[in-house]
Amino acid sequence: MKVVFAVMLALLGGLGASGVGAQTRYHCRDAYGNDYALSRPCPSGTTTRTVEVAPVTPSYSYSQPSRSTTVVRTAPEVPDHYSYMSGRCRSLDENIRNAYSRKIAADVVQGMRNEYRRDCAQEERDASNRMYDERRAGDRQRREEERSAQAAADLARQQDARQAQQCAESQRILNTKKARTDLTEGERADLKRFEEAFLARCKR
Repeated sequence: MKVVFAVMLALLGGLGASGVGAQTRYHCRDAYGNDYALSRPCPSGTTTRTVEVAPVTPSYSYSQPSRSTTVVRTAPEVPDHYSYMSGRCRSLDENIRNAYSRKIAADVVQGMRNEYRRDCAQEERDASNRMYDERRAGDRQRREEERSAQAAADLARQQDARQAQQCAESQRILNTKKARTDLTEGERADLKRFEEAFLARCKR
């Protein structure tokens, strides 16, 4: 009976192992902004951005599973205030961000980071403040220009409305005077001048 029981346990274990499993991918970010993915939890000192669990199709191959870990790293995006920094600090920052793709030795990268913190950290803060100050100033200028344009448009509409009212009143006066048959010579001359001014002002 013990032999039969052992065989049954072995069969059940084989069935459980052959079921569909899951593969977990940990997307990590280190202290310098480098992003990469691991099949194990993110190491100490890094931030876990996302964790993905994907089903894995069962495999019946008897080959030894690989223990290698594929790391995908991408260089962080260039910050918006990059153009406000000096050429030396920009070059140093670019080398640090692209150190992995350029295969720069780890001790060299650490030295560059120390140099950047010593010589460029304050410059980066100043560059960021300058960029945001200029953006705020630009936003204020745009708002002032928009208000000025709106005020000019409102004034133009008011002037057009006043002129339309004045022209309507002048048209009424002109029609009334033309309807009269008892105008003197002087009144007819005044009426002619009034009509010419009306046409020049209101019939453009």
